[in-house]
Amino acid sequence: SVLTTVFACLHPGDWFGWTIAAWLWLTTLFANLAEAVAEGRGKAQAASLRRTRSETVARRLNGTAEEQVPGSALRVGDLVVCEAGDVIPGDGDVVEGVASVDESAITGESAPVIRESGGDRCAVTGGTRVLSDRVVVRVTAKPGDTFIDRMIGLV
Repeated sequence: SVLTTVFACLHPGDWFGWTIAAWLWLTTLFANLAEAVAEGRGKAQAASLRRTRSETVARRLNGTAEEQVPGSALRVGDLVVCEAGDVIPGDGDVVEGVASVDESAITGESAPVIRESGGDRCAVTGGTRVLSDRVVVRVTAKPGDTFIDRMIGLV
């Protein structure tokens, strides 16, 4: 667009050169605006994922008793109880129970999904919310190595 503008200045009577220069400048401005909007949306998405990853309190099973621990204190193999309204503290597999889970923060899907022990519908993602019932989840990823952490790393 700069070269076209210079050419149009050297040949002032050529209206076609000015038209091309104007279109090139408008295209460049629009491309920069679109890039800035996309970058802003990406940063907002990353901020949304970071909020989803925020520190949650987990109810870890210790034998038959439950103890409240921060989600960052969970280790692979820990059993965690999640009831309706709870945020699942980390990636894992359902080992007991059936629940409806809101995964919209991760997948964008507005309809809740059913997660149950065994089979191909047992995997749950940290940061999602249990909408109904109660499940016991075995943690399969250490803190900092969860699905949300990897997604934030990509953004």
